[in-house]
Amino acid sequence: MSRSPLDVLSETFGYRSFRDGQEVLIENILNGRDVLGVMPTGAGKSLCYQLPALIMGGVAVVVSPLISLMKDQVDSLKQNGVRAAAINSAMDWDEVTDVLDAVRRGSVSLLYVAPERFDASEAFGAFLSSVDVRLFVVDEAHCVSQWGHDFRPSYLGLPAAVGSLPKRPVVAAFTATATPKVRDDIVLHLGLTDPFVLTTGFDRPNLFFSVMQMNSKEKDKFILRHVQKNAAASGIVYCSTRKAVDATRDFLRTKGVPAVRYHAGLDDAERRASQEAFIYDRAPVIVATNAFGMGIDKSNVRYVIHRNMPGSIDNYYQEAGRAGRDGLQSDCVLLFAPGDVATQRFLIDQNENQDDRQSANRRLQAMIDYCNTGSCLRAEMLRYFGETPDYSCGSCGNCAGDSGLTDVTVEAKKILSCVYRMAEKSGGLSFGKSTLVQVMMAEPSERSEKYGFDGISTWGLLKDCRRGEVQTMVDSLIAAKYLSVSDDEYRTLSFTPKTRPFLRGDEKFFARLTKKAAPVEREERTKRVRKQEAPSNSDTAMFEHLRKLRREMAAEQGVPPYLIFPDSTLYGMCATKPSTEAMLLEVPGVGTTKLERYGGRFLEAIRDFLEHS
Repeated sequence: MSRSPLDVLSETFGYRSFRDGQEVLIENILNGRDVLGVMPTGAGKSLCYQLPALIMGGVAVVVSPLISLMKDQVDSLKQNGVRAAAINSAMDWDEVTDVLDAVRRGSVSLLYVAPERFDASEAFGAFLSSVDVRLFVVDEAHCVSQWGHDFRPSYLGLPAAVGSLPKRPVVAAFTATATPKVRDDIVLHLGLTDPFVLTTGFDRPNLFFSVMQMNSKEKDKFILRHVQKNAAASGIVYCSTRKAVDATRDFLRTKGVPAVRYHAGLDDAERRASQEAFIYDRAPVIVATNAFGMGIDKSNVRYVIHRNMPGSIDNYYQEAGRAGRDGLQSDCVLLFAPGDVATQRFLIDQNENQDDRQSANRRLQAMIDYCNTGSCLRAEMLRYFGETPDYSCGSCGNCAGDSGLTDVTVEAKKILSCVYRMAEKSGGLSFGKSTLVQVMMAEPSERSEKYGFDGISTWGLLKDCRRGEVQTMVDSLIAAKYLSVSDDEYRTLSFTPKTRPFLRGDEKFFARLTKKAAPVEREERTKRVRKQEAPSNSDTAMFEHLRKLRREMAAEQGVPPYLIFPDSTLYGMCATKPSTEAMLLEVPGVGTTKLERYGGRFLEAIRDFLEHS
C-alpha cells in the first residue's frame, strides 16, 4: 500500500480525521475481512468503501438500488478526482460499452451497478470474471431483508454473483437502518464470511426531533410558517397520500412559496423536473409521498416535516434522516393527528396475510408510542433499534420542554383502574381502547350494557374531559408501557409489569394534551439546549456570498451545488476566512482536486467580500 488511509482521506476527500467507526471498518476491509457497517445517515458510510477501493487497486463493484443514488455518488467522486462510473438501465448500449472498456483498461476504480444487473445478464457476470474485482460492496444492504423497509428480491442473488468470480473479493455491506433481526438477515442472505460487524449507533446529534399534535388546518399553518421562516433553506414535506401532496403543494404556492411536488401518480417528466428543481436549489421545498427520497444524497436539507405519521419508526427514521446529512443542525418535525392512525390501519388491512398484518401492526404501535411518549424522543427511537440509552438527550422537543405535556397522573390511574374493573366485571375478559374510552366517558354502548359496565365504580370518571384527551391519555399509557396492546385484530388492552407499581407509587405521569408553543417561542427556548451551535450571524452574509458563487459554478457544470462544496465546507470558509491555498486546504471538505478546480475563485470571492463588507 503506497498511501495510508489518512493520506487518502486528506488528499482526495479533504478531511483530516475519521468519523466514528470509519477507520476500523476501513482497516478490516484492507486486511481482507468481510464487514457489515450499520451507521446513521450522514456518518460517512460511503467513505468506508470508497477509500479502501482507492488503496486496494483493481476495481470495486458497488451494488446500489437506485439510478439517482448511483449518479449522485459517481458525480461526487468525480468532483474529488476519483475514477468512478455506473451502468444503469437508462444508458444505451454504446454508453455501457464505453464503461466496460474503461473498466478493462483499469481506468475505473469504482463501478456502480443495480442488483438487477446480475439477474438480467449472464454476460455481465462473465465480464466481471474477466477483470480484477477486489472489493464487492452492497450499499443499502437492508434491502436484502423482507423485514427491512425497501426489500428488493434481486439482492438475494448477490452471493451467487460473488461466488461466480474466479477469486472471492472482500464483501462489504452497509446500511443506515437495520434492527437486530435485519442485521442477522444481511449476514445470512449475503453470505458474509466471519464478518466484522460494527453498529456505530443510530443517534444523529445534529437532528432536532419534535412531535406536534394538531388538526389538518393547524398543520397547514405550521408548515407555511416553517417554510417561510426558512425561505433560504432546503426542506422536504412528506404526506401520506397523493391527494395530501397536491393540496399541500397548492396551498404553499397560493402563499407565494415556489414548492414542487413528487408522487407516483405524476408522469415521469414532472417527477424528474421536481426532483431536479429541488436538488439544484431552484425550488426550496418539495412536497412528496415516500416515493421520493431514497437515493437522494442532497446534503443540505435543513428540515423534514411529516404532515402525517408514517407507518413505522423504520420509515420515519429513514425519511427524517434525509435532513442534515452534512452534519449541520436540522429539524425533523412530525405533525401528528389521531386520524393518521386510521389511515395506516387501513393500509395494513389491505394485506391478506395475517402474519404480515400482525408484524405491521407491531411496527405501527411503536410509531404511535413515539408520537405519544412524554419522555425523550431520541431515546424512544434508539430503543426501537436495539440500543439502551439511559439518558434524556436535552435536544428534542420533549426534553426542551416544548412538548405541551400536562400532568395527568390522577386521570391515568383512573384509566388503569377502569381496565381492572372492566376485566373483573366481565370475568377476566380484555377490551380495546374504544370500549375503555366509552366507559370512562359514560357513553352507552351495546358492550357496556351486556357486561354491566355502567355499574362499575369507574363508569364516567372522565366524562368532563374531551373525548380526544381521554384517547390521548390511553395512547400515552400504552407508549409508557403501562398498558400493552394485543397483536391480533381486536387490539385488546392489558396490564404490564409496570402497571401495579405505578398505581401504588408516587410517580408522576404526563400526556400531550395541549398545543405546543408558537414557532418563535419554540426557537427561542430550544436553541439554548441544542448540542451543536449554528453558524454565527456575522458569517451569514459571507455564507450567502459564497453560496451564490457555488450556485453559479454548479450551473456552469450542470451538477447540484452541494457537489461543489457542502454547506459545512462553506461555513468552514466563513469561520477561517482563508487567504491562501494552503489555508483553504485546511478547511474540511477541500481536497487537492477541489483546491485545483475551485480554490482560486473561492479565495477571490472571500477577498472580495472582506474588502467590501
